[in-house]
Amino acid sequence: MNLKLKVNLYFALLLAISLFASTWVLISNARQSVQAEVEETMNAAARLISVSLIGVSFSRDLPVHEQMHEMVKALSEIRSLHILVFDSNGLLFEGEPKADVAIQPPDWFINVIFPRVKPLTKRFGNGHMVIYAAPLQEIAERWLDIRSIAQLGLGILVFVGLFLYWGVDLLMRPLQGLLTALAGFERGELHLRLPRSTLSEMNQISQTFNRMGQALELSTEENRRLAVLVKQSGDAILSLDHTGHITFCNPAAEHLFSDQTLQLLGEELANLGFCEQRAEIARILENCDTVENLETTLQKTSGELVSLLFSSVPLVDSDLIVRGVICTFRDITQHKYAEKAKLQLIETQLLTKHMAEVQEKERRHLARELHDELGQCLTAIKTDAVLIRNRTQETEPKIYASAQAIIDVASHIYDVVHNMITRLRPSPLDDLGLVPTLEGSIEAWRQRQPEINFIVEFSGKLDNLNESINMTVFRVIQESITNAVRHANASEIKISVTNEFNDKLLKQQLIIEISDNGKGMEVHDFHSDVDFGLLGMRERARSMGGTFELTSALGQGLTIVVTIPLEEEKS
Repeated sequence: MNLKLKVNLYFALLLAISLFASTWVLISNARQSVQAEVEETMNAAARLISVSLIGVSFSRDLPVHEQMHEMVKALSEIRSLHILVFDSNGLLFEGEPKADVAIQPPDWFINVIFPRVKPLTKRFGNGHMVIYAAPLQEIAERWLDIRSIAQLGLGILVFVGLFLYWGVDLLMRPLQGLLTALAGFERGELHLRLPRSTLSEMNQISQTFNRMGQALELSTEENRRLAVLVKQSGDAILSLDHTGHITFCNPAAEHLFSDQTLQLLGEELANLGFCEQRAEIARILENCDTVENLETTLQKTSGELVSLLFSSVPLVDSDLIVRGVICTFRDITQHKYAEKAKLQLIETQLLTKHMAEVQEKERRHLARELHDELGQCLTAIKTDAVLIRNRTQETEPKIYASAQAIIDVASHIYDVVHNMITRLRPSPLDDLGLVPTLEGSIEAWRQRQPEINFIVEFSGKLDNLNESINMTVFRVIQESITNAVRHANASEIKISVTNEFNDKLLKQQLIIEISDNGKGMEVHDFHSDVDFGLLGMRERARSMGGTFELTSALGQGLTIVVTIPLEEEKS
């Protein structure tokens, strides 16, 4: 049975009891009123008859008898009395009330209302009279009155009942909305809110409920996010009781300890096969201590060692009582491999830089030896051959021809040696600087490749760079032009060297950009799709602490951008 029906039944019962009580009061009052009226009527009728008979002696034949009979009859009809008059011979005459009434009351009502009055007996002269109460007319009148009032009360009961039903329904609507919202909360629909109500109490309930719903929704959403984070976290997260046994674990923890146990819940964490810091971990778990990034290892069944970072914090309830500990394990095996690889890369870059420096020193030494030793020898040979040719021009034609051949071969060897010296170590780089050397080298390419349009652009200070950077810039541009001429079938090559300030890095940097409009190439794997020249350029750039970028596509040319930081290279 719902609350609305209970409230309506409660008020209906109260109204029915009130109506019944009111009716009973009316009946009780009517009974008392009828009894008092009957007693008064009987006494009045007795006094009237007695006064009428004072000093009168009548017989059955006298006219007084008839008059008295009429009076008794009239009193009986008017006063609803049953009057019996006796003389010495017996019943003299009798008066009865009217037998017909407008409405016949029910028997139960007559039994309830009928007065409990003893017959009134009066003696006079040679006779006596007996008066009985016969208040049927008064009872009928009281019945009409009480029935009318009861009908009115019943009508009021029905009207008030309907009004109460409507009013209770109206008052219960906010509660129905509250019930609907609570049912929605039970289904997980925490976004439901109650509207404002005209009743101050219900309005307070609505506002309190809405605040509670909002707080619950935020808390549930936060718990859901936390649950998702814990579930999807790559770190192993476990909750332990005060004895060190696992009470909760996320999927990452199950995967991490899958070789140690099939069922992680209920296991003692300190006994799961840690190779390092095992006693320290057991002590931390026993005391529920806080620790961050304690490094340990876990051995799998395959023999592989997994490097872990262990962290723990006490698990405290709302009463600030420590109930256990929360632990996290982060797998840093790949991180350690990456650190090792990074150290190896740094060592490789240092070795590459050292090899490049050694190579440049060796080239410089070879260029100097070729220039000083072989150049002088070729000059002496050529000088002697010129003297021999001049002295034998007319006398010894064969010797003259041989001397001329020696001169030509010496000149050719000198040109070859000069080209070798330039390739090994461009001497203008030491004498003139970077820009003139690059301009001279590119001009030589223009003469050898007149069909290619070379566009050169220099900006910023480029005359204060050290020898390592000068050689790196020269080698990168030289190798790039060589590759473009040999493989790209390009008609235009752009070379740009810029010294500028990087606002993001807050440092000076040198940017070298070489691009062509050749056939281009597809680069899927840099190590397998490019030649050693490009690999060498990249390693040169990295050894200088810079970057190397190659952008290309079939039919769209190729662009190389090398960036070298200059903060430690400025003179």
